[in-house]
Amino acid sequence: MALLGLALQLVVLFAAQMVLSAPQCLSPPTVALNLGPCRVLAVDKSDVSSFGITVGVQGTEICVAPSTTVNSTFLTEASICADNQLDMSSEESQKGVSMNLKQCRSRRGGFVDKNTLAPADVQGVKDLNPGWGIFGNKITAAASATLQLLDERVTDIVGLITEGQKSTQSHLALSSGSTLLRRLKESGLIGALSWGLNSGSQSVLFPRVGSLVLGGFDKGSLAGPFYDYQVSRLPLEGRYCPLQVLVTGLSVSMRTGNTTTEKEIVGKANKLPACVEPYDNLFRMPKNLLGQFKDLLKGTPVEPSAYADKLVNLEPGIVYRKDTADFNATLRFTINYNQTVEVPFYEVQRSLRGLDANGAVVVDPDYNELQIYGTPADGDAAVLGKAFLSQLYLYVNYESMSFHMASQKAEATTPLPEATDDSCSSSSTGLTAESKGLIAVGSVLGALLIALLLAAVFRWRKKRNATPPPGILEEPATPTRQESPHSSRTPSRGDTIFPPPFPATTSVRDLSTDSIFGGTQGRSSRTGRGSVASPQSHIT
Repeated sequence: MALLGLALQLVVLFAAQMVLSAPQCLSPPTVALNLGPCRVLAVDKSDVSSFGITVGVQGTEICVAPSTTVNSTFLTEASICADNQLDMSSEESQKGVSMNLKQCRSRRGGFVDKNTLAPADVQGVKDLNPGWGIFGNKITAAASATLQLLDERVTDIVGLITEGQKSTQSHLALSSGSTLLRRLKESGLIGALSWGLNSGSQSVLFPRVGSLVLGGFDKGSLAGPFYDYQVSRLPLEGRYCPLQVLVTGLSVSMRTGNTTTEKEIVGKANKLPACVEPYDNLFRMPKNLLGQFKDLLKGTPVEPSAYADKLVNLEPGIVYRKDTADFNATLRFTINYNQTVEVPFYEVQRSLRGLDANGAVVVDPDYNELQIYGTPADGDAAVLGKAFLSQLYLYVNYESMSFHMASQKAEATTPLPEATDDSCSSSSTGLTAESKGLIAVGSVLGALLIALLLAAVFRWRKKRNATPPPGILEEPATPTRQESPHSSRTPSRGDTIFPPPFPATTSVRDLSTDSIFGGTQGRSSRTGRGSVASPQSHIT
């Protein structure tokens, strides 16, 4: 009994030791960044007002925008705001418009000084970013830069934007070949080549901050299930675009007074391939669709030069005077016949916003702006930018070459990052497969130990029962009397007489209380282990 109890104690201690010594499950790391209004200091310590993610570079802060246009991060460089770069007339949408230095700083989200960075191979950056030069952009410089992402730092080769008006602010590379994601994963700062974006909202009525999670997504932003799409390796109408969808329906629900009218822009007969691009703020429409939106406006759009004395518009949409037209409408998209996205009126139309002479963000109450670029999309490729993504959470996983979109909460939330392929989040025990394997091995060894102990005890008891206890004499054997031819005769006086055999001493001992198998048997129990569903399991 005592030996069995000791054996059981040893097994329990052994199993406990296996659990304690087994590696505990640690979720893969993620990097969560805030996205919203940026107030940073330019190189000359002047204020810069922008919208995006604040990143530190060599002691300077700049405001960058998430971008799937590029595989390398592109940073605006100080020469982008040289005197010869302040005239924006080279862009059709900005004819007759010039910036001053302060407006340029804010439009670009600040800039870096290439003289403080180690130069790098320009050709390597060109090879990684074939889509950069399609619409006239040039890559003239590259550098090795250490990027400060909140508490984390990573060094990467970046392109430098030194000229041109095609881009507004710096690009944070999030395309399928992103060197930034690779560097972060190689450094152990993220566990997967993935990211999740809450674009927030730049609405004048209901602005909202967002977030970017590298290596996972923000489950706190989700308001519905994910819809699944495949990352594309092919360009869209000449535009580099990994996140392509098919718009199978687009209708405008316009309200005038108490009357609501519906207008179909896209249907099954004219399905529209489109690029989901978080770098762009507005919708970009092909020429034919752009004309339909202008017709619905029932007003006359104005050129940027009409209000340039008050403000500089970063990316001019369709601008019109409030007293001449109104576009109180909701846009309803159907994506791939399946997912429906409604963009409310306050995201479609807003008061005109831009930069005043000091580079500060201001609103002109005399004008409204429809959040659709006023000029046709480059290459006639439709683009769904931040105005569209204001309603959706975007999660991109390059490990599986897939991306996913879900309805997101209408209010700002504190990010709750969840790593891609986080096995810990799907188990309530917090044990890894390795830990479970060690416990299984320990259980087998424990069972074997019990079996060996029981066998040893059984053999010991059997041997003990076969051997008389000390002090008990064996009964002497009775001699066998041999019959002789003379056994029937009467002994004579001269015969030797043998005494009768000595009677054996006997002793009775009750062994019924010596059983080592007595006692109460233990009851084994098993607790069912539930499974906590990861937000990834909601992907349908």
